[in-house]
Amino acid sequence: MNMFNSILLVRQLSPAQLAAVILLCILITVLVAGNVLLFLYLRSRGVRKLCTHKLQNKRDELLQQLDLLREGIFVTTDEEDDEEEPEEAEELLLVDEEEDDDNDEEETAAVNAEPRSLGIVNQEEVDETFDAEILYISKTSQAAREKLGFTGSEYDSKRYYVRYSLGFEAKLRLSSDEVKERYVSLMNELAVYEGLKVKPSYRQQRIYKGRKTLGLIVFRGKTLCVAFALNPAEYAETKFRGIDKSDSKRFAKTPMFMKLTSQRKLDYVKYLLVQLAEENTIMPLSEPEKLTFELAEKSREELFVDNKLQITVLGEVPDSVPYEQPETEEEDVYEEELESGISVEELKRYNRSYTARIIQADDELKARYSEIKNHIISYRGVFNGITWKREAFYVPKRECFATFAIRGKTLCLFLSVPSSKFDGTKYKVEDRTQQVRNAKMPTMYRIRSDRGTKYAKELIDIVLSEKGIKINEEHKPVNYRPAYRSTENLIKGGYIKVKTTQITVEQPQTKPKRSKTSADGKTSKKKVTAVKKTDNAESEVAVSKSDGETVSESKTE
Repeated sequence: MNMFNSILLVRQLSPAQLAAVILLCILITVLVAGNVLLFLYLRSRGVRKLCTHKLQNKRDELLQQLDLLREGIFVTTDEEDDEEEPEEAEELLLVDEEEDDDNDEEETAAVNAEPRSLGIVNQEEVDETFDAEILYISKTSQAAREKLGFTGSEYDSKRYYVRYSLGFEAKLRLSSDEVKERYVSLMNELAVYEGLKVKPSYRQQRIYKGRKTLGLIVFRGKTLCVAFALNPAEYAETKFRGIDKSDSKRFAKTPMFMKLTSQRKLDYVKYLLVQLAEENTIMPLSEPEKLTFELAEKSREELFVDNKLQITVLGEVPDSVPYEQPETEEEDVYEEELESGISVEELKRYNRSYTARIIQADDELKARYSEIKNHIISYRGVFNGITWKREAFYVPKRECFATFAIRGKTLCLFLSVPSSKFDGTKYKVEDRTQQVRNAKMPTMYRIRSDRGTKYAKELIDIVLSEKGIKINEEHKPVNYRPAYRSTENLIKGGYIKVKTTQITVEQPQTKPKRSKTSADGKTSKKKVTAVKKTDNAESEVAVSKSDGETVSESKTE
């Protein structure tokens, strides 16, 4: 009935009246929609103003703290200039390690081939350009053996050369207390902002809100680093400047890269976090929750079983390499000898990293190293990275074409081209094809003189010219000669590992046997020699004791 009346009413209206009614309805709809949009806009603006006000207060507070830090009120560090801060090894050598920058995929578990397919690797083939260690199967836990595939009893007496690759959590757990404190402080600062979350992965931690990535937390060597989604150019002329990673695929969304090498740098990161929150309208919480973390150090086997660390098996250790005594037996012997009142002598072995070797090298080697490295870096797109035993150089597509290593006191250059390429030339290179570790770098050239430095630069020119890489004429040479640092200083910095060998001699309680006398009436003595091999050269320590004395050896690290 109502519908019928409406139809009659429409028929009674003229076309002009009907158009006016329709127009009026449209206007009313537009006004209602406009009021709704205006309300939403004002509300969003109010929220943004409130967020800006809170962030401004936090910014002022951080700036005040930075001013106090500059005056030295809360800290005991030196002047405010960044160049006076303690430098990591990467900074000492002006190295920006980018080997993994262009790879966004998660690292998969190391491929553990069946032990029977692994060939025996001679000790001399364990080249110093690789950080390899010996894994004793008898000392390995059952869980780790099952994961590696060494479950049978036939592997109990075997040893293998292995390489360890640490994930983010493994590096964090094995880091110093200072690094752990900075990480906890950073995580609590992130917890201040509403909706900001952190997602961990194998080699990094991602900071995000919704689906937008706002930052990355990574390790560079032993240094904790943060990358934010900020424009580095805006802070290039300020004290908050960082490293511009905009050319890296991995950090394309987060190009503002900062190394947390000190408490002051951590304060800078907190300030940048305020800028990040303001750009993305992230509100700070009124009562943020304080986070706690369990970061106790774990053994590498535990980290490997928990998938926080990867082990790559390189090959079997030959029988010619001497065995080390198991730790359990050493501890038992040591306790018994303490009761007998024996004497203990300690022998220290130093495992020096590539960085430590460069720092403690002579001035001639440093000068050659700096000259050749400047020549390599002068090519367009070439970048480098440092590991424990080597320094590698890459072309833009992450193809390694050259590495540096130090053999004794000699700087050596390894190239990716075959040594046969230089047969019959003036370049006296060495063929390393038969060595497993140098499969990708088969050519080695020893640099012992200024002429050798000149030839090394020519070899680099030959390799890069074939790859079509052109030199940058505008490149300015940089001094890559680091200042000398003492062994104790480098040990504290983690660039030299110390292994202590204890030699204990027990005086027997029973009556000693009569020593043999030679024809001339002199008493002969038995000479016991303990031989240990370090990274650089073999050092021998001889302990002379008369017959009837017992000599045992223990090793601690």
